[in-house]
Amino acid sequence: MNLLTFALGNLYRRPARSLLTIVAISLGIAAVVALTSIAWGFEASWQKANDARGTDLIVTRTASQNSMPSPFVEEKPREFIKHLPHVQAVDGLLSEMLSVGEQSQPLFVFGWAYKSYLWNHLRLLAGAWPEKDTDLSVVLGTLAADLLHKKPGDTVEIEGTVFKIVGTFESDALVENGALLMTLSQAQSVTDKTGKVNVLNIKLDAGATEGDLNQLKATVQVALPGYVALTSGELVRNNAIVKISKAMSQATILIVSLVGALIVFNTMLMSVSERTREIGILLVLGWRRRSIITLIFSESAILALAGGISGIALGIVLTQVLEHLEVLRGKISAVLSAPFLLSVLGLAIFIGICGGLYPAFKASRLLPAQALRHE
Repeated sequence: MNLLTFALGNLYRRPARSLLTIVAISLGIAAVVALTSIAWGFEASWQKANDARGTDLIVTRTASQNSMPSPFVEEKPREFIKHLPHVQAVDGLLSEMLSVGEQSQPLFVFGWAYKSYLWNHLRLLAGAWPEKDTDLSVVLGTLAADLLHKKPGDTVEIEGTVFKIVGTFESDALVENGALLMTLSQAQSVTDKTGKVNVLNIKLDAGATEGDLNQLKATVQVALPGYVALTSGELVRNNAIVKISKAMSQATILIVSLVGALIVFNTMLMSVSERTREIGILLVLGWRRRSIITLIFSESAILALAGGISGIALGIVLTQVLEHLEVLRGKISAVLSAPFLLSVLGLAIFIGICGGLYPAFKASRLLPAQALRHE
């Protein structure tokens, strides 16, 4: 009988305690998987949306770190930026989360400058694009059309204004597939933000270098007090919701680690106390103290590994459920990469080792004579 088989046998002899420990670790790991993947997915979804549009830099208010950057009057900064070197296009964008119809969950409503480059990456699936800047018309992303049960020719009511659905589109970015898209002037009108945008999207020409991009960022900061030019990655990382979701994820990891280690610690300490006489017999039979340590570590690691594997599986299922909740559908795409899941499994094993540390050394320090007299 090898040491691993012996460890498995010890755990099998106490099925209820072993199962409860595995379940507790599993629930904690599932929470880590779900919250962390959604936090990373929120960041990745918005960055992908910005990158899909072909935007090189985004101009917004310096102090704006909200989920939707604070609106500002676009005229002055837009006129200044469009004359800077290597700037090919500067187009405004207004984003809001609004209730669409009477019974629908709030959806993203995007207003993009009419006939700007922002529209070019979308694939029209049915109908047509808005024909005029002044038309009361919208196009729906595939997920938004599914959520609203609407098609071209139908109408939707947004903030008391009725819009005609003229087409449906598909995008590589999930948040755009779950959104309604109209011209910027119509979005400004329906939200009562005439002349305002959340951000200015800057597209540079093909000859622009990294140095040109950094120079443009510095120029905007100096020439336009109160504004800042950022890459899409920088903008998303500064977003308040992204920061909060990442902080919650990190707090969950810390809590799960502490609670998980305490659960394993309690389980293994009780096991050592109940098996004091057995450990004494092993020592009398010639087992080295390091073998006793390895045995206890093996048992705690097996418990953590089983809890980690089942927790990852449960976390993946929980993540899929959260993604398809109506309130979140079309707004985030969770990140569930192999390196991430392996790191979570490593966290589970680390929890098991930490929890088994003291019980293992306590078992190894038992004196055979005293252990054999233990009842």
